[in-house]
Amino acid sequence: MAGGHESIFPNEGAAALKVLVVEDNIFIALDLEGQLDEMGHDVVGIAATATKAIEMALKSVPDLAIVDLQLADGSRGQDAAFVLRAEMDIPSIIVSGSMHQVTDEERAAIRPLAMLSKPLLSGELGRAIETVNISDSPKDE
Repeated sequence: MAGGHESIFPNEGAAALKVLVVEDNIFIALDLEGQLDEMGHDVVGIAATATKAIEMALKSVPDLAIVDLQLADGSRGQDAAFVLRAEMDIPSIIVSGSMHQVTDEERAAIRPLAMLSKPLLSGELGRAIETVNISDSPKDE
């Protein structure tokens, strides 16, 4: 995906995005996976903790992470999103009911592509992905 400014949607000729879902509620995680699948994207894994998200990202190198802020074992999604962005140049879309937990400093460091509040409205995730240009965050150059 590095380089040009192709569409990120498979039905418009571009490759599907590889997406990591970072969410500890299995029902929400499966719902997100279903939405992403319907959009034609490939969910490379579901992580319930920040540590697992980082481990999975190292193995699968996703194009994008969908990240909740409150994770299992008391871990924080913003910690995972920071490592993904700073160390692997993987952008995140934050999807959480706890937006107040992200400080301005964390937001600046994570540089999320979007911040969506739970519960998501129908089509909201798809619209957020449509409005971002993943190719502006090249990892392969």
